[in-house]
Amino acid sequence: MNTFNKKSLCVALAATGMLGAAGVAQAVNVSENGIGNVLIYPYYTVNKDSNGNSYNTLMSVVNTTASTKAVKVRFREGKNSVEVLDFNVFLSPFDVWTASITPTAAGGGHIGTTDKSCTIPAFPAGGVDFRTLELESTDNGVTRTSEGYFEVFEMATYADDSVVGINSKHSGGVPKNCALVTDAAADDEQDPPQGGLFGNMVILSPAGGGAFSQSATALANFSTSSNYQNTGSLLPNYSDADPTSNVIIGPNLYQTAWPAASLPSPGDNAVTTVLLADKVTNEYALDAGSKSQTSWILTFPTKYAYVNGDDAPLPPFTKKYVTKVGACEPFFGVVFNREEGSPQIITEVDFSPQQPGPSPLSFCWEAQSVGFGTSNVFGSANHNNIGTDFANGWAVIGFNSQGAPHFFSPGAGATTFISLTGGAPVTAQLVTYYGLPVVGFAAETFQNDAITINGKTFLSTFGVAFPHHKQAVVLGAP
Repeated sequence: MNTFNKKSLCVALAATGMLGAAGVAQAVNVSENGIGNVLIYPYYTVNKDSNGNSYNTLMSVVNTTASTKAVKVRFREGKNSVEVLDFNVFLSPFDVWTASITPTAAGGGHIGTTDKSCTIPAFPAGGVDFRTLELESTDNGVTRTSEGYFEVFEMATYADDSVVGINSKHSGGVPKNCALVTDAAADDEQDPPQGGLFGNMVILSPAGGGAFSQSATALANFSTSSNYQNTGSLLPNYSDADPTSNVIIGPNLYQTAWPAASLPSPGDNAVTTVLLADKVTNEYALDAGSKSQTSWILTFPTKYAYVNGDDAPLPPFTKKYVTKVGACEPFFGVVFNREEGSPQIITEVDFSPQQPGPSPLSFCWEAQSVGFGTSNVFGSANHNNIGTDFANGWAVIGFNSQGAPHFFSPGAGATTFISLTGGAPVTAQLVTYYGLPVVGFAAETFQNDAITINGKTFLSTFGVAFPHHKQAVVLGAP
């Protein structure tokens, strides 16, 4: 049994002389430096904290290249990844696009921007409310748009002398002519994507204090094909990925070519593979003196493709999505304090027959919050708690417990092992990947009612965020 290690894919391949090997560089992988073709932002929220203060979410996407790019920006609500808004942004060379997500009076999400980069459609001065049109008829309240996650797909690049390239480019901080940057021109002039995107997000409480920043997870080598899509199209999505995945596991690079008949699609399975985690670890703080709270965000970006439709559920997921119930996957937890005390094993023991409904030890939603003790930092509706008597420490959340495994396999002969310590590539007979595809972070808040400095009293409220540490598991040997 081997586990994923965080290493630079390019450095590892260069060290073995495999960087130029056919097919290796074209397989999708998680970018070590956070720069790639596709960006996954783990969470947005405009909910209220425990003191009734609303959160805002700020976002940025950065083009580090000298090429003009068309990117799809898509927001998904947190229960079942239903699209609540999408639009296209045209990034000129070395451009940055920014926006803010704020609450509406009705409790939904709203996006606005003062950025001048061209978009289709053009943003009105007052911004745009998130929409509920695609939600189930029995669960379509606007508050469902108040939290979720979002993603950016590079669709195409454009030559400097193209209509899109000329008119997207800034002069004096303003594009030349966004009216000439049309869907027709963007479709006609598109060239293949080149990568070079990174992004960041900040969740902050203007009234309550505290800010939680995270970088987007970047997928590199997502696709070598141009794929411009008009606003409103559900494409591009993860099914458009190169159907081959690259992950480093122990001393090997595992390169899996997902078969054409793979469900939900070879591309979905490739992206799911590179995002897998069998276990997630991070810290928590619940100190009484600072009124600390801790919530972990765990977002499963590809889950919707596996838990909806006639074929659902599909591995590595085990439950089909049900409106107002979710698709509830079991987990287990181990909680440690800071002083080497005996770990607390989080398990569920109930009388038989058991009550109907999902287990408390399950994650039902696609953007899931889990609080330690009684914490719910972001006021999430997609939330459950892990009870603990420890004031602070670290914890493990695992997705594979006895009798409830999460795994899938590409079949015999689909995976090639490339040793990072030397030797010829070897084709595996059978490989099984364990875990669930997840991104996220831990958020901790601290509040002292008042701190006196030089005779003046200040309210002291702040927050910190830490990315999760993920470990995935594979069975099968070369």
